[in-house]
Amino acid sequence: MATSIYPQYPPDLTGEQKSYLLTNLIDWSIAHGLTVKPPPSFVSANQDPLGVLATPAPVTLFPSLFPQRCFDEALAIQESYNELYSAIARDEDWLKSIVEELLDIDDFVSQLWNIHLTVKKEGYAQ
Repeated sequence: MATSIYPQYPPDLTGEQKSYLLTNLIDWSIAHGLTVKPPPSFVSANQDPLGVLATPAPVTLFPSLFPQRCFDEALAIQESYNELYSAIARDEDWLKSIVEELLDIDDFVSQLWNIHLTVKKEGYAQ
């Protein structure tokens, strides 16, 4: 096996280092709103009667290494991807035809589409 020119990744951490990183990561996540509400099946109404309980969203201390070649390929197509994304967002009839297929099977998409329709009905204001 070839020897890597990079140091060991992820690095070995002592218990104290892990504790320090995790504490800071959790504090940063909470301070910056990187949180999620647990589903009702996980936290009962008795435990969270006001529905305000949240927990830090899952994150990683050491992201997976990503090959430079793949990053460069993604960067090379970024402008075309932006144009495609913009074209899709502007073609509501086409987007509606796609989204309608998902409304009965994907609650998240259904809720997003309903928000879109509500905002559209009320009038866009930015």
